[in-house]
Amino acid sequence: MNKINTDVNYKTMAGNARLVMLGESNHNTAGYKYEAIKAIKQLKAAGFTHFAIEMLPQSMKEQVAFYQRTGKGFEVIQRYFNDNWAWGYLVPHAYGELVKAARTAGLKIVALDMTLDQMASLDAACSSDNAEAGICKDTHSKRNDSWTNNIVSIIKESTQHRVLAFMHRWHAVEAASYQEGIDTLIQKQGIHNVVFIDFIGGMLCLTENDCREGSAEDTPLKQQYFYREGFPYKSAIKSFQVHIPEKRVNSDGELQW
Repeated sequence: MNKINTDVNYKTMAGNARLVMLGESNHNTAGYKYEAIKAIKQLKAAGFTHFAIEMLPQSMKEQVAFYQRTGKGFEVIQRYFNDNWAWGYLVPHAYGELVKAARTAGLKIVALDMTLDQMASLDAACSSDNAEAGICKDTHSKRNDSWTNNIVSIIKESTQHRVLAFMHRWHAVEAASYQEGIDTLIQKQGIHNVVFIDFIGGMLCLTENDCREGSAEDTPLKQQYFYREGFPYKSAIKSFQVHIPEKRVNSDGELQW
């Protein structure tokens, strides 16, 4: 891995990319969502036009469009996060704040995912053993295919379109040998100027009073805010890691690091 850089600048990392994927190393750390808000603000100023998010299903496209257009109806979106993304203390709230920030910045919000019912149906049609044997594609892989097609259609619609996408890291890059990541899928469709930024570190709070360290860095780096080029696992595109300090997120969402 390259040396750390304490000047965390998303414009620098993005360069001229048409797609920047922000990958959270886990869904449980609320701080990753607030860090993504910083990225949204910087990359909107750099010319990004769309914000695509794993945590909303395509079936909510009309509700998302209504909220985008009018600023009303956000409670429907927040309820979906509350019901389906309660992975830790303040996590559903943080996902909601992320969507609000995208709208405020003027990015078009794109719901990427399938519904839970659709996923369950795909799970029943292809077991993990059959997927690993190459007999069929599992739900994870089909989700990646769907997201890739959606993102590619946006990018190819206009030369001005640039997409910022937020998802778990193991969708952005290969999760297993039989689960191709968006990093390779999108290149097969002719999109090559792509960057992956992985969020690590932070504080993982399962409840308000149950918080755990989230950084795997050596002690001197645990409380530092920095980025570095590279990703310690397989990646087919230019990659970075942004490390946030081991600090908890409070209900006001105000972070200083």
